Amino acid sequence: GAEIYTMDGEKLGTVKAVRAECFQVDAPMQRDYWLRADCVDGGSYGSDRVTVSFNKDHVDDFKQQMDDKED
Repeated sequence: GAEIYTMDGEKLGTVKAVRAECFQVDAPMQRDYWLRADCVDGGSYGSDRVTVSFNKDHVDDFKQQMDDKED
């Protein structure tokens, strides 16, 4: 449930799930999506805030395809 922010301070959403080397973003007012864990900049999943290493206008470049049937 940690909040996810970009390097330019824009909130993307909250961590919804963690799987393998990715985490799912619970994005408000849009479809949830996955990001690779290695894009986290100095944050951790256990903290209240996670910052990713890119600006909000580059989020589409970092989205990952994940099979929603896996757990």
